[in-house]
Amino acid sequence: MKILFSHRYFWPDTPPYAAMLRSIADHFADHGHDVHIFASKPSYHSSHIAPSKELLGKLQVRRIRVFTENKNNPLTRALNVLIYCIALFFQIIRLRPDVVTAATFPPIIAGRMASLAARLVGARFVYHMQDIHPEVSRYSGGALGKGLTYRILRALDSQTLRSASAIVVLSEDMADTLRQRDGADELPIHVINNFLLDSFDDKAQPPTALVKPADKTRVIFAGNLGAFQNLPLLAEGVARAFAYHPELELFFLGNGSALPALKERWGSHPQVRFGPYLPFEQARALIAEADIGLVSLTPGIYHVSYPSKVLTYLGMGVPVLALVEPDSKLANDIQNNGLGKVPESANPESIANALLTFLDKNTDRQQFIKAIKRYHETRLSREIILARWAEPLLATRDH
Repeated sequence: MKILFSHRYFWPDTPPYAAMLRSIADHFADHGHDVHIFASKPSYHSSHIAPSKELLGKLQVRRIRVFTENKNNPLTRALNVLIYCIALFFQIIRLRPDVVTAATFPPIIAGRMASLAARLVGARFVYHMQDIHPEVSRYSGGALGKGLTYRILRALDSQTLRSASAIVVLSEDMADTLRQRDGADELPIHVINNFLLDSFDDKAQPPTALVKPADKTRVIFAGNLGAFQNLPLLAEGVARAFAYHPELELFFLGNGSALPALKERWGSHPQVRFGPYLPFEQARALIAEADIGLVSLTPGIYHVSYPSKVLTYLGMGVPVLALVEPDSKLANDIQNNGLGKVPESANPESIANALLTFLDKNTDRQQFIKAIKRYHETRLSREIILARWAEPLLATRDH
């Protein structure tokens, strides 16, 4: 079967999806399928140079050139979305695959263009939803989540959903959100979470200065320091535990829109450290040596997204402290399987109390690690997740 996997970013570009897509594609190529990749040339915090066309193992990769982006220039970003999505449409027309996949970046437009082209060539379309747009903007208070713009974008994306042979989301909470749309009762939804990323460069090492000192207990937040993470509240809660545990260190690894405010508030504090964005090959060692992995979401975001860092922490045996609503599937998984702690309420006192239970001398950290290992091996291993992809990709319904 000829399969075209598409996404704006692909390895050696550095977003997590870029590496995950290579693992998924390699899996199906190894099982005898004719696998193609369509992406743009590396551009996301990346100094890598990749050819426009290459045979990467068994993968036939096609990359298009886009303009260098500047976060202060939204016109360039919009132009790159247009370039990529139009090129994707014509790549599907030219290649005529049996199955086409698209994810939710660029939001809404990539999926719509891929689904239209797939229909024209008689291919089946698989929609891999890492986030649900435009509902993300509604929960986060963004401009696209209001009024006529929201209704138009949601209607456009609903058309893409109805044209899909399979829809893959990361959690039951996300699946429930899709089912709330009009006419969504019979959508072919599959819940398949992400997995611990492969490292394609085992020799990569993090900067020595960021390695955890032997006398520190490190809690780490690794990844995008963005507007959806509720990080100011998280930091305030963790800081309440500093006075009780002078060995405690809060470590933010990454960058994003929340970084300036975090540095202004905590940059001079002796128990708070900041590290730059690092490719996963370098960041994984810093995550693995941490004592607790932090997850935090703005209220409501769990309905439309699932933090992939959870899978990274658990895959490395790191217990999780998750600031997320207690009635979410994520919170239930953590609490019911002994994977970590969830604060009872979204306030600094509750966050501190949850953290202090981790740090209490009577808490058996090895018990958490054993539970995490058991849960990962039976539910979240790369082999288990990749095997589940066979159904949406190879047994999708025709349109």
